[in-house]
Amino acid sequence: MDQITVEAQPRTAVGKKTGALRRSGITPIHVYGSKMESLTLQADTPSLVQALNEAGLTTPLTLKVGSDEHFVVVKQIQKHPVTSRLVHVDLFAISRTERIHASVPLHFEGEAMAAREEGALVSEGLHELMVEALALDLPHAVVVDLAPLVTLESIIYASDVVLPANVTLVTDPTAIVARISHRRGTEAAADGAADPAAAGA
Repeated sequence: MDQITVEAQPRTAVGKKTGALRRSGITPIHVYGSKMESLTLQADTPSLVQALNEAGLTTPLTLKVGSDEHFVVVKQIQKHPVTSRLVHVDLFAISRTERIHASVPLHFEGEAMAAREEGALVSEGLHELMVEALALDLPHAVVVDLAPLVTLESIIYASDVVLPANVTLVTDPTAIVARISHRRGTEAAADGAADPAAAGA
């Protein structure tokens, strides 16, 4: 994947003045890291939105500020609760050569044969995994194949999820990612049918 680059400029508007900044199509940015002083910046909103959509929460960005470049990942995105317009973005500066921890979203694919049983359905226990890798090796998402769920007792654990090369699992390997469960109404009906007292015996 080609490196995603964002052009930014130093920002002088703070506090209530940032409202006018946003209305003019500019989004405030805050950049910080363990080995640098924090930076108060701004970027063109449409360009920033496009970059954020491409990067997600794991793909690193190259942030250009004049002749300086910072290698960053998205730390937090603030949006307006009603309009969903971009309000503020926090970026965290990282090293290209140090492994970092990051949460990677899970995408569930495939068919769980056990879910064909009456009243059975797939229950997703996790929607992301914490992993460790170099920033450039972090996957945008990890695919979970539901095909191993062939019986009502089948379980997919975090350790069963196939990760890309050079990516290490940090999440508890025994954490349940997906399993087969029963709809409550179905369970109650089954219990009642099995209980003579419930059946009026």
